[in-house]
Amino acid sequence: MSTRSCRPLLKDGGGAGWGTRTRLPQDLIDKAVNRLGVLALLSAVAHPIFHYGIRPVLPEELLRAAFLQPSHFLAMWVAMGSGLAIFALTRTRALSPLLMLDVGLIFEVVGAFCIGVIEASGVSANTAVDVSPRGIALWITLFVLVVPNTIGKTALAVLTSAAMGPLALLVAAYANKQPHPAPFMFMVLALPNLIVAAIALILSRFVYSMGTDVSKAREMGSYKLVELLGRGGMGEVWRAEHRFLARPAAIKLIQPEVLGCKDSDETEIVKRRFEREAQATAMLSSPHTIHLYDFGVTESGAFYYVMELLHGVDLETLVDKYGPLAPERVAHILSQLCSSLEEAHHSGLVHRDIKPANIYTCRYGLEFDFIKVLDFGVVKSSDDLARHTKLTSAYGITGTPGFMAPEMALGIDVDAQADIYAVGCVGYWLLTGRLVFEEETFMATLMAHANKAPIPPSRRTEIEIPPQLEELVMCCLKKEPRARPSGAGEIRRRISQYGLADSWTPERAEKWWTLHKPEKNVAAPASTSVAEPVLQNNAEY
Repeated sequence: MSTRSCRPLLKDGGGAGWGTRTRLPQDLIDKAVNRLGVLALLSAVAHPIFHYGIRPVLPEELLRAAFLQPSHFLAMWVAMGSGLAIFALTRTRALSPLLMLDVGLIFEVVGAFCIGVIEASGVSANTAVDVSPRGIALWITLFVLVVPNTIGKTALAVLTSAAMGPLALLVAAYANKQPHPAPFMFMVLALPNLIVAAIALILSRFVYSMGTDVSKAREMGSYKLVELLGRGGMGEVWRAEHRFLARPAAIKLIQPEVLGCKDSDETEIVKRRFEREAQATAMLSSPHTIHLYDFGVTESGAFYYVMELLHGVDLETLVDKYGPLAPERVAHILSQLCSSLEEAHHSGLVHRDIKPANIYTCRYGLEFDFIKVLDFGVVKSSDDLARHTKLTSAYGITGTPGFMAPEMALGIDVDAQADIYAVGCVGYWLLTGRLVFEEETFMATLMAHANKAPIPPSRRTEIEIPPQLEELVMCCLKKEPRARPSGAGEIRRRISQYGLADSWTPERAEKWWTLHKPEKNVAAPASTSVAEPVLQNNAEY
């Protein structure tokens, strides 16, 4: 599979007119709704502060002419009420985000009218007081910078808001029972606001285009990022949608700077590493290996690859939330794990980072407890170890200490037996909910794997473990690689021969998933939250 640059396409054409759906990403729309709420609250608070805060220092003439007019009080209370109402709507999320932005545009017009009435309260009295129409212009400018929308809706809102100045002048004169304003006053109030409205429309395009640029940047080839599922030290995992097919997917996205790339040489090393991961995963066809759909590098230099979207939970979270598993379920899981590894090893690939967080149990079609092996990020070809050494040397020891074979801890070149040792560590974790060695430091853990004898799992759990399963796990944990099972296929055959997984029937698996529903949160190859379970008898489930 070749690496290619991602060249995104616009979803709904080049221009966004009235009635066109916004092309902003959902999270930016949500943030715009939050900003609308803040602006509404500030508006509601600012009006009474301005009204009552400035009164003590005003001359009596101005106070009578403007601040004590009925229209002034009415506009102030309408502005306060509408501002608080919009703030409440943005916080309760009673309306959809897109509808909330449209309601926000109505609030823009109402706010402009109230500001216009307050300004016109002094002007309509035909006094010598200079009440310049700055408020509506400032309001329009703030709105287009804070609340983005399509060009048609924005234009309608800002032009209508600009027209509120002359309308407010008439309303203020009528409410205050004052003479009809002179005709030139309408031009004095309208022209500056119309000029500002034209400028604001230009500014709104800049703001909106920045949002759509983010949306385009999130389009990976034929896929569009929809929802962030997880974030870790190495990058992010997103739920994505294909632009033409109905198939959902998960995209793993890694920025070069996240990996500490200091220059182009290191970036190239990381690029080759992820190329190798993608190529290694793509060549495997086991149903228990994560399926890879696509791979590429965006124009900004971010690495990504597209995988099937899984509905389930990783084994680390499974045990953390639900406790140790029934031995027959552990055997069922290990058998599927070894099915994936058996194909990888026959293809000359060593995973080197087998651990519970990289193994998913899923609801897969009509099957339950279907295992998927993820993250071949540190995979190596056993036929070409020397050539790839430089690709990981910058990152020191690869793998996870709690599941690392002794030969890896000692820096010796590894083969498939390192994965066999990790399978033993995973089985130990599933049976006991504890690591084989629980040392205080990274190096102490590595040295324990290299030198200490593991305690049998039956001595660290109250669950009764069949002797054959415990013997198999302990055999995988032998220090000497040649003393372990000869391969993943042998582990799978021994599990089948002993009948260890026979009692974990499809009916029991379905019963467990129906009861606990761990797939409630759609998950992908990253650590995501799982709903808090209602704990039942772990010996049964």
